[in-house]
Amino acid sequence: MALALILLLSLLGSTTSTPATATPDVVEWSTVDIPTDGKSGNWVLADGSDAQHLAMAIDGTLYACANPSGTSYTLFKSTDDGFSWEYTGKVKDAIVDIATSPDDADIICYVTSSGVYRSTDAGSSFTPVASNPGGAGSDNIEITAIAVFPLDDNYLIAVGTRDTDSLEYGGVYILDENQPFASWIDTDLGSYDVHALAFSPNFASDQQMVAVVTDEVDTLVTTTIDGDGWGQTAGNAVISGITPDSAAIAFPSDYDSDVTSGDYIHFVAINAGGDNGDVYMIEGVETPNLSVATDFNIGSGYGQSDVDVTSLAVSGEGATAHLLAGATNNTQVYHSTDGGTNWEASSKPPTGESKTYVLTAADFVQNGRAYAATSGNNSAFSYTDDGGITYNQVATLDNQLAQSGTRL
Repeated sequence: MALALILLLSLLGSTTSTPATATPDVVEWSTVDIPTDGKSGNWVLADGSDAQHLAMAIDGTLYACANPSGTSYTLFKSTDDGFSWEYTGKVKDAIVDIATSPDDADIICYVTSSGVYRSTDAGSSFTPVASNPGGAGSDNIEITAIAVFPLDDNYLIAVGTRDTDSLEYGGVYILDENQPFASWIDTDLGSYDVHALAFSPNFASDQQMVAVVTDEVDTLVTTTIDGDGWGQTAGNAVISGITPDSAAIAFPSDYDSDVTSGDYIHFVAINAGGDNGDVYMIEGVETPNLSVATDFNIGSGYGQSDVDVTSLAVSGEGATAHLLAGATNNTQVYHSTDGGTNWEASSKPPTGESKTYVLTAADFVQNGRAYAATSGNNSAFSYTDDGGITYNQVATLDNQLAQSGTRL
């Protein structure tokens, strides 16, 4: 976004009863308001800020964590497509992940490396949920992911953990708020660290959770369906020889967890470090066989065999789904309009240096509206309305206006 004066050309004419005479074109200047730094400018300018962990409530409210120099608060929200932001909930924690409810715009949760926090008033305030799932916060165990889903009259909250010690592992833990004196329940994942976790969009009927995990040798995409153990109904999908630093899971609109339906297809993004990750399509296969992980090689058209990917967004049905993948080591966004068969890089990617978080609006397939948040110098929250081809800065710009001029 350029901060500048707009040149306005106005062609003036004269109409009288006497013969017309030519009037020279007149050049006029108009001024535009220059944003104020920080809170008073609605965080359009947010010097020093990195925006991460984009999330959207069902009513379109956007949430992200950020760390601008003008405040110690770290959770921000926007109700106008990201053009202006405000900090919310007086949160000062180092946020690891954010989750919103699929049925209630007032429910939002976030996690730190050791704690879980929940809001019932759209982020205005938060209360801690039962503490330290799986021992998080001690013995090098830390929370990596959170997922939320409505169940009966309350919510099911799931978190994933990892143990940073070699040959020590985390797990997946569930809190059912419908139970009196609810506490964290170990789902018996096995000897794995968790890097992404999601409820099936049809969880109310299929009781499915999906997790991206590692045994410190390979990456596995594993699932529990209808109360069965992990990997007992659909076989694990194995991505050999890489271990994730982070991961993301996304479902197309026609997803079906029945492995015999032909629609058991979802997508996973892997950031493995050193540009060894990528985006994969997961096709479910009944056990004892393994499910299939197909490497999309999203950067192959640009001479890249693999690309580390921070985030993934999917809209539409599997075979014709629109996918956006935000790179980890730069701010490129790769997009596909045919379910991942072909990929293109944005001709004008978001500004910044790394850790590109992408998110699509509910009407993305119709209007091409999506968002991106980045980290590093000149990072920002950016917006596209052409399906991810071009992005423009709109807020949380890591810039400030110096007294002697504009720093961009």
